[in-house]
Amino acid sequence: MKLPLWSMVPFVIVVLSVAILPPLVPTFWKEKRGLLLGFLSVPVLALTAAVDYHWIARGFVDYVSFICLLGALYAIGGGLHVHGTPKANPASNLFYLGFGAVLANIIGTLGTSMLLIRPLLRSNRGRKHEVHVVVFFIFIISNVSGLLTPLGDPPLLMGYLMGIPFWWTLKLFPIWFFAVTSLLGIFAAIDSYFYLNDPDFRGPMTSELKEPFRIAGRWNFALIPVVVAGLILPIFIPADYPLWRVACRVFILIGVIYGSHALTPKIVSTANNFSWEPFKEVAVIFAGIFATMIPAVKYLETNAAHLHISTPWDFYWFSGIISGLLDNAPTYAAFFAMATGLGNDVFTLPLDAARNISESLLMAISCGSVFFGAYTYIGNAPNLLVKAVAEDEKLSMPSFFTYMLWSTVFLMPVLFLTGYLFFYR
Repeated sequence: MKLPLWSMVPFVIVVLSVAILPPLVPTFWKEKRGLLLGFLSVPVLALTAAVDYHWIARGFVDYVSFICLLGALYAIGGGLHVHGTPKANPASNLFYLGFGAVLANIIGTLGTSMLLIRPLLRSNRGRKHEVHVVVFFIFIISNVSGLLTPLGDPPLLMGYLMGIPFWWTLKLFPIWFFAVTSLLGIFAAIDSYFYLNDPDFRGPMTSELKEPFRIAGRWNFALIPVVVAGLILPIFIPADYPLWRVACRVFILIGVIYGSHALTPKIVSTANNFSWEPFKEVAVIFAGIFATMIPAVKYLETNAAHLHISTPWDFYWFSGIISGLLDNAPTYAAFFAMATGLGNDVFTLPLDAARNISESLLMAISCGSVFFGAYTYIGNAPNLLVKAVAEDEKLSMPSFFTYMLWSTVFLMPVLFLTGYLFFYR
């Protein structure tokens, strides 16, 4: 028994609700979003349970692990405060985004986003045009930059857990370098234009420059290796005990949240204007997404042979576009399953159970899932979280479709050129 096609309708409604309702009826969305998303989720969960309740169990486990990781990195980022932030200029913003692009491969796009977004907002506060800074922050730091290690972005971590060697992703460096530097170049041009046309903002900000640069709440840095341990250590528990693996991961990550709360002085949280409200909104939205996207993911898995996807170019675009509409981690998993055993290139990676996967297809899936996560707010968890933090700091962010216009104009040409240069055969 298969899930009918109409079972994907609630997921479409969830996506449209996230896109349309917040700017249209903000009060209703804030107060009733949980009720609305729950109402849309219940029939999908009931139908899925009738077909195979294991799918729901797997989705629930994935969501709990996902949201605990999100909460741990959100707490760490909120517990760090950068003092002495200088007034922004095109050079400092460019350095900031470049530094974040490297750091994302060490502590993840999510951790880097939560660590760096607040100082960047403070540095650019007072400009006539500052939305572009946050939009390119999402493009570069929250998504594209995390391609070089399994710690960088959730899809790559999922690949590592599926048997891909930890350092294999370093082979993607030329692709990473091209995409990141291209986006940094576009950002530098746009930021310079707005900066030169904003005479009231230019010039030194003496009061801020006098304050020495320092980071408060530094003990939170010690929790980052604990998060990494929470992601990696459970794989050493025998596969015959999957619930113990999940319990170990969740226990460690929840411990990080409480540890951050205990280590962070209240004055730091106050300086950061830290609150859990942005996290709560993202948690509720992704609960609805995880619940309603099960039919869409299962359709991809069961209809792979009928979709005529076989080349790296195909896998790059299909995994990418769907990653922009679904969360990119389950999309990666679905296309990974589709690519197993396909491809006729010389280079293949052996997996468990005598399976293998073509390296060229794996490269395409990895890049598509990571890069296209920036196309919409729901493509990757940090996107919504960065948006929520920016709005919490009183910055008016683009709506769902306006953000897609930004990504279509500035991001998609880079992604097309990247795909053409590296995956078109």
